[in-house]
Amino acid sequence: MNIYRLKPIENSIEVLDFSLLDLADIIGDEDLSLIRRQPRTNESLSVKWQETQCNLASAYKNDKPVPDVSYWATYLIMSIKAYELFKSQLENEGEFLPINVESVQMYIFVPLTFGKEDLSRTVKHFEDGYECGLEQLSFDADDIANKSIFKSLLYGTHALFSTEKFKLKFEQAGFSGLEFDTDLVSAF
Repeated sequence: MNIYRLKPIENSIEVLDFSLLDLADIIGDEDLSLIRRQPRTNESLSVKWQETQCNLASAYKNDKPVPDVSYWATYLIMSIKAYELFKSQLENEGEFLPINVESVQMYIFVPLTFGKEDLSRTVKHFEDGYECGLEQLSFDADDIANKSIFKSLLYGTHALFSTEKFKLKFEQAGFSGLEFDTDLVSAF
């Protein structure tokens, strides 16, 4: 089974003119503790979410096409078309936060699933005797067999990974905004 690391398109710009501080304000996270720990703890944001409005980033106001799915911090931004296509596939792997972007409905997808790493095939990287990252990352095939998008505790929660079924559906729909990299641990 092929696994991919999801990456933003090279030289892309975040779609929303909306920061994590704005998100923290909406969910009442005054000290930013929830925002900082949420990718690791998978706490729900939807219970505190209030649908809100924001603007597109200025780069998209000059006829630059808005991608169907794109990165936003450790989350994904989905157009209504992408949301409708992936909702049933991803609803058990995360939550969708509706957001009105200049009168266009979009969704923030918050991944809440980890993939179990295959420790027998994962290789840690050491420098001067200290562990500092991974040289190779593998996932347990049985654990991820029914998953589409997931995170890795070993690699760090700032990256998202996907299975072939997500990639195929994305490509068949002709969507834009993500790259699917087979090098799961590359810094770039």
